[in-house]
Amino acid sequence: MFKVVVSDLDGTLLNGQHQISSRTRDTLHRLVDQGVKFVVATGRHHVDVRSIRDALGLDIYLITSNGAVVHDKQDQLVYNQALPSTVAAELIAMERDPSIHINVYYGDEWLVEEELPWLLQFHHDSGFSYRLADLASHPKDRVNKVFYIGDHDKLLKIEAHLNQQYGDRINVTFSLPDCLEVMHAGVHKGNAVRAVLEQHGLEMSQAVAFGDGMNDFEMLSMVGRGVVMGNAHDRLKQALPEHEQTLTSDEDGVAVYLEKLFSSQTR
Repeated sequence: MFKVVVSDLDGTLLNGQHQISSRTRDTLHRLVDQGVKFVVATGRHHVDVRSIRDALGLDIYLITSNGAVVHDKQDQLVYNQALPSTVAAELIAMERDPSIHINVYYGDEWLVEEELPWLLQFHHDSGFSYRLADLASHPKDRVNKVFYIGDHDKLLKIEAHLNQQYGDRINVTFSLPDCLEVMHAGVHKGNAVRAVLEQHGLEMSQAVAFGDGMNDFEMLSMVGRGVVMGNAHDRLKQALPEHEQTLTSDEDGVAVYLEKLFSSQTR
């Protein structure tokens, strides 16, 4: 029997309007009331996700920045693995096509070098916003994630370059086709989920997880059942061809799957 539900946010728990539907909210509340634990695992910043958690109305663990940061139910920081400052500096200084925009999650802040107002649509409800900064001169001691936004084909070249230059010293992954993210080596949602479950004496086999991007790959591979969203990126579907799929996020795919799964468990 599954005792834990873990879910990504964008393209998974959140619909196309970046909101949690009433059906999804009600389904999660019913499961939590029945004793099922719920964990959010996302590439978003923890400050951003707090408002989503508050809107959901549940006291839950938050795995953010793709597993680089973990907060407990009391919003206390329980884990943080930042990039080495030298690596962060190199990632920021790396030559790139001018159409590729660089973003940095530094401590409690989201830093950018230029205005990117269209990005704020993802954070409309939370009000979380970036701050313009001179990244070259900014401190690099608390960089949890560096991410590049732009054309997918151009990002593929950056991905190949980073993997060749750094190897297993960093983790490079796509959260969206137009967003390439870089974290410390060993930082991914799967390891963070395992750490949270171990604190509660639970095994990965007792968890069911949902995701739609390559930054969900490890998590979906490591849990007892990893479910791929119907709207998932083709790269994830191809990487996990044997995994079950559910409906899209706009069709309440997480809620629909959970309602069926836990109904069968209680029979």
